[in-house]
Amino acid sequence: MSRQRDGKLLSKKCWALLRSNKYFMLFPILGVVLSLVPILIFGAFTIVVAIANITWLAWVIGFIGLIFVNFAFVIAGAALVASIDEELAGRNSHVGYGFGKAFGKLGPLFVWSIVRAVVSTILGLLRGRGNGAAAIVTTLIASAGAAAWSIITFFVTPHIMFDNDNAIDAIKKSAALVKAKWGTQLIGGVRIGLGVALILIPAIVLILGGTWLLSMVPSLGVAAILIGVLLFLFGLLVGSALRAIFSVALYRFAQDESAIGDFTTAELAGVLTATK
Repeated sequence: MSRQRDGKLLSKKCWALLRSNKYFMLFPILGVVLSLVPILIFGAFTIVVAIANITWLAWVIGFIGLIFVNFAFVIAGAALVASIDEELAGRNSHVGYGFGKAFGKLGPLFVWSIVRAVVSTILGLLRGRGNGAAAIVTTLIASAGAAAWSIITFFVTPHIMFDNDNAIDAIKKSAALVKAKWGTQLIGGVRIGLGVALILIPAIVLILGGTWLLSMVPSLGVAAILIGVLLFLFGLLVGSALRAIFSVALYRFAQDESAIGDFTTAELAGVLTATK
């Protein structure tokens, strides 16, 4: 089989695993729910301090809030990874099992949340700085940096959850694994991304169409926007779950190169062929 066909089959099986274990979707949903707590608490404090014109303190509180927002998503993501691993091993899992495993790794997961917050803040500050051409260049640099960061940290959560690594070692090992197996995300990840795009594109069309309808048929415009937003959020949640399935399957295969769940050795080997 060609690498493209292997990637296509692998992505189809990621979708199939998600369909047969719909509870996987609860993890990113719970991540969103958990993130509302620091958003509301630290957001309120940030607004109060900003109104008092204590800018530096507003930045500090906002950054701490960002850490805990990341922590909410990191915990939910780690819990999902743990449950996916159980299912791929042929054992039944559930939401409680996943979060139980994640709570056992709170230390390294919290450090990973801090690192994520620092990187996202730096990239956010870089994006759009300057005027005219300079703003375009900084935005492109920030976007490229975000894409590279996403790739090299693809296996951080599995390393923390399964190898008892601390956050820094997990980042190093993830980067080394991606470097050794460069085809990993670029084949299957693109296939998964195309599938999720089939959800996101209609959502964007609904939102834009609803915005256009607001001045003519307000009720219809509001309905279209609401449906579009919900569909967009659903697409993001599906993408998050598929990415986790993809990372666990490839991570486990990279360790001993044996078949994982319904994924065959040929499919995984084809996707994990390193480019020269």
